[in-house]
Amino acid sequence: MKMINKYQPKYYNNFRCIGGQCKNNCCNNWIINIDKETYDKYMSLDEETIKEFSQKLSPVDNGAKGAVTLHDPEGNCLFLNESGLCTIQIRFGHDYLSCTCKSYPRLTCIVGGAPECFLELSCEAAAKLILFDKGYMGFDEFEFDLDSLESDNIICTATLDVKKYTKALDGINIFWKLRVTSMAILQCRKYRIRFRMLLLCLFLQEAAKLLSTEQDSEVIDVAELYLDKIESNHFNELYAAMPNGAKRETDVMMDILKDMYTNRGVLFKQSVDRALKGFDMQPGIWNFPPTLSENYDRYYDMYFADKEYIFENYLVHRVLSEGFPFNYKGTSSDIMNNYVDLLAKYNIVEYLFTGLCRSCMKFDKKRIIDCISIFTRSYEHSKVRFLTAEDLK
Repeated sequence: MKMINKYQPKYYNNFRCIGGQCKNNCCNNWIINIDKETYDKYMSLDEETIKEFSQKLSPVDNGAKGAVTLHDPEGNCLFLNESGLCTIQIRFGHDYLSCTCKSYPRLTCIVGGAPECFLELSCEAAAKLILFDKGYMGFDEFEFDLDSLESDNIICTATLDVKKYTKALDGINIFWKLRVTSMAILQCRKYRIRFRMLLLCLFLQEAAKLLSTEQDSEVIDVAELYLDKIESNHFNELYAAMPNGAKRETDVMMDILKDMYTNRGVLFKQSVDRALKGFDMQPGIWNFPPTLSENYDRYYDMYFADKEYIFENYLVHRVLSEGFPFNYKGTSSDIMNNYVDLLAKYNIVEYLFTGLCRSCMKFDKKRIIDCISIFTRSYEHSKVRFLTAEDLK
């Protein structure tokens, strides 16, 4: 038995699948991978069951790489019953589910050799836990048996070798310092969330400049300076001069929304239509009325002035689960590019939330959850693979 430390947010162990009550469940409008071991298990059942399963699965490379599930005209997995429950689990038990179905929405990222566990915001039940906790998001630490890793069917999005992003001997400390400082800025509740995003931008710009000129070790000092300035209210004067934070990057945001509206499916299109209605905009019309910014600020304050912890939780979850300010997925080590990506996601979520609340003229928790889960599965969802002991060696 080899014990290592595992980290997970405080909400993690509170997750419970809501099954057939889930409006946009994980068995709808998704291609679900059936790993080879599970597919072989299905093909070893009795002849009648094999025939039934063969009509609901599409083998990949003649089954050599497993299979994917087929769907009905409404996009539902053919293994769902009328109550929205999985007939495989009902008939054969949990052990007959594919690794993807066993694990989702749980995922694990490896950073600095240690597993960090999260839930996917694309799951409604997970989104509720993540977004609506009024406390500060942070990690709990547990001992973890490495030998039991494969039997737990843990899903891994990627492994982040934190040392590779810096040339300094103490490079791993630079990653942690950037991450912790980013979280501290985003969780500084003396400022509105948009101002926190501005401070995060200023901090990362200085850090990026130092990293680009190989002054890596000085990043630690800059991070400490920002933390001291926040503690001493150094930024209060700047905050007072722009109490509503930075100007919204509406042009970029709407370009992304327009592209997603066209290419990302019916559920997301319906979500955007409801948000546009809230701003008195017709579906498919992307020109801004002159009063949009004024109305936007008015309705944001009406619904979210005392609920900014929702956006804070969204952003901090992204920082933790994506390896920010670097990137678990390995697509970019440019921390300013990764900041722009985080900002774009935040702008879109803020816009959709505000439009949805205004369209029904109340703060609607259920619609917020629906919106973020649909947005995540439409725009942010990544391919996953199985985590093995090799990832931790």
